[in-house]
Amino acid sequence: MKTLLLTLLLLTPLAAKPNIIYIITDDLGYGDLSCYGQKNFSTPNIDKLAASGVRFTRHYSGATVCNPSRCSLMTGKDSGHAPVRGNGPFAIPKEEITVAEIAKSAGYNTAMIGKSCVTGNTQTPEDVLGSGLDFFYGTTDHRDGHFRYPKFVYNNLERIEFPENKLHTGNQYDANLYTEQALGYIEKQNAEKPFFMVLSYPIPHASVVAPEEELKEVRPLVKNEVGLKKSGHYTATPEVKGNYIGMLKVLDDAVGDIVAELEKKGLLENTIIMFTSDNGPHYEGGYKPDLLDSNGPLRGGKRDLYEGGIRVPFIVSWPAVIKPGQTSDHPSAFWDFLPTVCELTGQPIPENIQGISFAPTMLGNDKQPEHDYLYWEFHEQGIRRAIQVGDWKLVQYNLATPKKTTTELYDLSKDIGETTDLSSKNPEKTAELLKIISTARTPSKTFPVPALDQP
Repeated sequence: MKTLLLTLLLLTPLAAKPNIIYIITDDLGYGDLSCYGQKNFSTPNIDKLAASGVRFTRHYSGATVCNPSRCSLMTGKDSGHAPVRGNGPFAIPKEEITVAEIAKSAGYNTAMIGKSCVTGNTQTPEDVLGSGLDFFYGTTDHRDGHFRYPKFVYNNLERIEFPENKLHTGNQYDANLYTEQALGYIEKQNAEKPFFMVLSYPIPHASVVAPEEELKEVRPLVKNEVGLKKSGHYTATPEVKGNYIGMLKVLDDAVGDIVAELEKKGLLENTIIMFTSDNGPHYEGGYKPDLLDSNGPLRGGKRDLYEGGIRVPFIVSWPAVIKPGQTSDHPSAFWDFLPTVCELTGQPIPENIQGISFAPTMLGNDKQPEHDYLYWEFHEQGIRRAIQVGDWKLVQYNLATPKKTTTELYDLSKDIGETTDLSSKNPEKTAELLKIISTARTPSKTFPVPALDQP
């Protein structure tokens, strides 16, 4: 839809188009920010960012784990249509149009810093740069994002070694490296050409390790903790709550530094900053969401399709345009980011995507188009799927074994914690959502669901 905003952007000189910084964290829970209700610690810089713009209360990740969630973000497709629907050695196919390519077509400098959002278990920076990026600094294998002190990163195609880093100890902390690069990237920009940057932090994902400087500062917030055993390839975390809070402090300080650098450069007013998480809080490396109320009022966490696994914080700031202090309950999702960038940069929206621009909500426009439904599927733990239609939500588990498949119905307007299954008391609504969900995905040879893909 050609809105007034789009018309103005098409007539706007390139230099006046907004810069776009999309900050995506890894496994940050809905309740992990004080502006979303966290009481055990505070996130003052992120809170200030939220106060300067709009805080979304019903925003959803693309999936409940990393790789498919980020694929949804980059392609504008939900997990019933995206080419990547699970973790593993899966990269976004070259024929897919990415949001970075759209920004590049609009004349933007494009960058991705941190954990790659276009590849899974691969070691090919060429794939990352080939998705529409002028600059890349970070890791390409999502498993490398599990270690706070990586042995190497890529600077475009150059592999940068950190010989002092031993995965769980060292002198080059991953998130700090990425903040430093982001600040350097901003410092090099000018008002003559806008920039688009995805800043992808691999924390607070396990391993749950914060730099000693931050850990020392937050220790007074938690009582002495017992030691924890090593969990898989994650390190043991003797002070798991302190380290988790320390990682959040690293993120919060980073947001403050980025805003300060933009202000110093005179770029803050016309820069859109978005802040979010790729899915709900994890249960790994000795951490559990209930230790610090990371999922807030929501049920479940990472790998769940209950709200705790997919409802995530989402903040948008654009000082020159967005009225401060706003809160929105518009239901939106990762796949809406691409069409929003299209609208903000005056580019055509690709066909066959499920995303709908949330630019009207950003601008306080009451003519925001709504989704008919939001859909997710998850290809681990017996295969799961969920659909949300208005305030109603249907959740199905164990689709790989039809005899064990469960179907649950919730009214989110009255039960945000999904405590009361209404499927038996409301069979008509259950049947209605089952009918909608039956057509909400396209078959995938890579991610089959035999019970659903039969002709």
